[in-house]
Amino acid sequence: MSSFNGFILLLLVFAFTVVSVEPRQGLPTEFTRWHVYVVNGLSDGRMLFVHCKSKDNDLGGRNLDVGTNFTWSFQQHIFRRTLFWCYVSKDDNDYDGGGAHALFKVFWQDVLLFHKCSWKDCIWIAKDDGIYIKNVPRNADEFRWQWKPGLLQH
Repeated sequence: MSSFNGFILLLLVFAFTVVSVEPRQGLPTEFTRWHVYVVNGLSDGRMLFVHCKSKDNDLGGRNLDVGTNFTWSFQQHIFRRTLFWCYVSKDDNDYDGGGAHALFKVFWQDVLLFHKCSWKDCIWIAKDDGIYIKNVPRNADEFRWQWKPGLLQH
């Protein structure tokens, strides 16, 4: 075998040991098309402001009516760790009329997160008492973050 072919073989072996493998389909997570949803699950017709971004992509801010969602899809970068986070806020009388906010990661490299997302759909729900993630295989909403009083300048 020539040294060039040996180098290519070594490079391929390295590449496949670096990527994580999704157990259900046998595909590396880097080849999975991921979908993130941020859902307004607030009561009483309250508006939810959502602003999501990654290191490379600012997805912009928007207001969501109750029952609607903001969603986007992407593929992970093969050599860098993909990370998305969101700032959400609500006008709320529960906090002396000053509103409340939360700032949290919605996608990061974590096999437990991947399992909750059923290896493709990460669903985050803003409810009156805090932020939840949908455990898709169990069809259960799991509490993750509390609202913090006040609104951040965003």
